[in-house]
Amino acid sequence: MLRRWFPAISFAVIFLSCILVVGVQTNQIVGLKRENETLRASAQNLEQLRRDNAEYQKLQAEHQELEQLRKDLAELHQLRAEVAQLRAQMQEMDRMRAEIYQQLLSAARQPGQPPANEDFFAQAEDPNVEALSIQCINNLKQIGLAARIWATDNRDVYPPNWLSMSNELFTPKVLVCPGDKGRTAARSWNEFGPRNVSYEFLNSNGSETNPYVLLTRCPIHGHVGLSDGSVFQGIGLGRTFTIAVKDGKQVYTPLNKRPDGSPYE
Repeated sequence: MLRRWFPAISFAVIFLSCILVVGVQTNQIVGLKRENETLRASAQNLEQLRRDNAEYQKLQAEHQELEQLRKDLAELHQLRAEVAQLRAQMQEMDRMRAEIYQQLLSAARQPGQPPANEDFFAQAEDPNVEALSIQCINNLKQIGLAARIWATDNRDVYPPNWLSMSNELFTPKVLVCPGDKGRTAARSWNEFGPRNVSYEFLNSNGSETNPYVLLTRCPIHGHVGLSDGSVFQGIGLGRTFTIAVKDGKQVYTPLNKRPDGSPYE
């Protein structure tokens, strides 16, 4: 009897085994589909994170650029204010110098007064000499401003030589004192050489750490430009300083008395 049912039983066992295998494979396929969907979602999230990171980096760079532009704009406004202040000081200096010259000339012409410093009074009466001196002071102011602009782009360090700040000076003509008869101004920076400069550059590769250190000096008039951009007259009764040497640098030192012996107010 068992032999009679053996084929049927065998077929049933094989059929059930096939069903079991199919069921297991179906479950595996379903599991693989779920894992595949999970991986796809993770990949999409990763791609989104990459895009978000790239956008963040771009925004960060734009923010830094904007901050730098704001800083540059603030420095530009400051330099413009300094230029306006220099112009106002120059006008005030010219007015005061003219007033002082008139007072000194009037005092020198009074009866009984000794003819002190006749050469100076002769120069004071010569408008051309005075104009050359004023133009020399203006040149030193332009040089000082150009050096400070150069320093703002170079870690607050002054240039090593004249050619380094050719972009800030625009023209080499300001490097020749109008009273210097032995030198001529170069027409361009390509033609610039030692014979095309009158002024001494005394604080190359320096800084504004000590604002009284001399940056420039005119050997013709004796005018000096300091590291803070200010300029002082170097001749006549208008001179208010002497020069001392400290740590290898020439330093502006105010005088307690005028050259004629009178105290400063």
